[in-house]
Amino acid sequence: MAELQEMGQMRLTISVRNLREIADLLNTVVTEAKLKIDQSGITVKAVDPAHVAMISLEIPKGAFSEYQVESEEEIAIDVERLKSVIKLASSNDSVTMSKDKEKLKFEIGTIAKSIALLDSQAVTTPRVPQISSDYYVVLNKSELERGGLKAAEDISDAVRFTLTPDEFRARSVSDSEESELRLPKDMLKEIKCNVTIKSSYPPLEYLLKFVKSLASADVIKLSFKDDYPLSIDFNFGYGKDGTQGGAIKGTFLLAPPRMEQ
Repeated sequence: MAELQEMGQMRLTISVRNLREIADLLNTVVTEAKLKIDQSGITVKAVDPAHVAMISLEIPKGAFSEYQVESEEEIAIDVERLKSVIKLASSNDSVTMSKDKEKLKFEIGTIAKSIALLDSQAVTTPRVPQISSDYYVVLNKSELERGGLKAAEDISDAVRFTLTPDEFRARSVSDSEESELRLPKDMLKEIKCNVTIKSSYPPLEYLLKFVKSLASADVIKLSFKDDYPLSIDFNFGYGKDGTQGGAIKGTFLLAPPRMEQ
């Protein structure tokens, strides 16, 4: 450890549960990602090749039990290789990461492993657009996942969200089948809407992969308006002291929907 400090290298320790969720969320849109690391924490932004979905994560210093970073730098990683390392750990383990030249080294209990870093110049960081809507709903993630998305996956490639001052609905329709989730105001955590707004979001696959990867978040915030990009805000994880000061914050964006017939 003293040698690491003398070399000025970073040394980060985080719970495997948090690291697995970070990797799974990134993997919903990309296989490669660039991490910006500084003394306050790590930020990462990724967009899928078709520019349909985007994810942005802020991982604060408080999410780590050990966080030694002397200078700002960017590293690019193969997300699927990271997930293969995580598979070596049990759910209660912590993972320590350090950079050694062009490799990222991992320590998991008695196991040591390293993966090659990617060329950071070859992995782009997207600009996150400023998506602004005055209308939003806060609800249990499980409600949306089970009733709004899983119920729709064998019906259509799109889901239509409707928000009114009194309820939130998620509906999917085909020529022969239909599913609909209806959550009245008293079943929602929060709702802000004074008109009726509607928007459809294909492909449904992106939303399903996202909510499945967001394993430890109980509550999510959906913001949208008529035929406008969908923004989903979420928090997960806790810091070493068990407080939300170490919570990881994220935003998932889904591109504007196709024109409806």
